[in-house]
Amino acid sequence: MPSFGLVVLDLDGTILDRSTTLDPALVTAVRKAVGRGCAVTLATGRMPAATRPYWEELDIQAPVILYNGALVRMPASGQTLLSVGLPPGLPGRLYPIYANAPVHPLFYRDDAVYCLQPTHPVLTYCREMGVQAQAIAEAESFLQTGSFVKCLFIGHPVDLSTLRAELAPVTGPAARLVQSRTDYLELLPQGVSKGAALRVVARFLEIPLSRTIAVGDQENDLEMLRAAGVGVAMPNSPPRVRAGADRVAPPPEAGGLVALLAELCPEYFG
Repeated sequence: MPSFGLVVLDLDGTILDRSTTLDPALVTAVRKAVGRGCAVTLATGRMPAATRPYWEELDIQAPVILYNGALVRMPASGQTLLSVGLPPGLPGRLYPIYANAPVHPLFYRDDAVYCLQPTHPVLTYCREMGVQAQAIAEAESFLQTGSFVKCLFIGHPVDLSTLRAELAPVTGPAARLVQSRTDYLELLPQGVSKGAALRVVARFLEIPLSRTIAVGDQENDLEMLRAAGVGVAMPNSPPRVRAGADRVAPPPEAGGLVALLAELCPEYFG
């Protein structure tokens, strides 16, 4: 039996840079591994519409982890294995805190994304993700209704640190705040993480966690790296993430992630 049966890859900052283009060598390696029987999937903070082009390009068949673990969905059939939302009304209750902060909020529900204003950072985000954000007319009342999956705040790291300190005591145990990029702060349902979602995927595929590999680069990947049999941090990861991983992928000039996967899973990636 091969040492590993499931490989879970973060998208942004791990197998995607700001160009939003996958490395052709990685695409070839993943498609080869899938064809040989390895379960490979994605774990991302993105919504389904922003992830679909990549799971299709990589020929992903295993359940995909979306919204940083709030949603686990089969890519072909759309079958939902896990779906968790923020407490109703929470984004609205927090509105007075972030409304006047120097950040650009986005809100997700029903496979759609909403914004307060189509600012330059919001439009840049939408262009990078390949999605369109709908501007909210009556924000505070709109955010009090329905079940939102998550909120994303885009801003300067210093401003996000200040906002995090202001939101945390008000949010309390109802939700959690995680950094998914230096300029991204996310509000997620309590208990939601890529690590918890990895357990759902592994259980569904009947693959022990000891036979899983997870790859990521940011704070929101830490639980997943720790839950997997082997957690791999990217070389550009913050020190805390690298310290929480079992391995650090070599830099591109040394073969990068593809070389490490070939070392760990020669049956599939070799």
